[in-house]
Amino acid sequence: MGRGRMNFAPRMPTIIVALALVLIGLLGTFAGMLPAIAGLSSQTIGAWAFVAAAVVLFVGMIFEGI
Repeated sequence: MGRGRMNFAPRMPTIIVALALVLIGLLGTFAGMLPAIAGLSSQTIGAWAFVAAAVVLFVGMIFEGI
């Protein structure tokens, strides 16, 4: 049991980035307020923003200092 910690709390900048992505996800998925970009609909951009927010938070929990 000599191993160090395996998970960490995300730092504030990481949480702010994830929160911004969640807001983009909400605007795109439920409100349809985002313009279509590169052939992707507002709902698709919103869904990808939710996925990106989850990945950002997960990376912040795995790697220290992110």
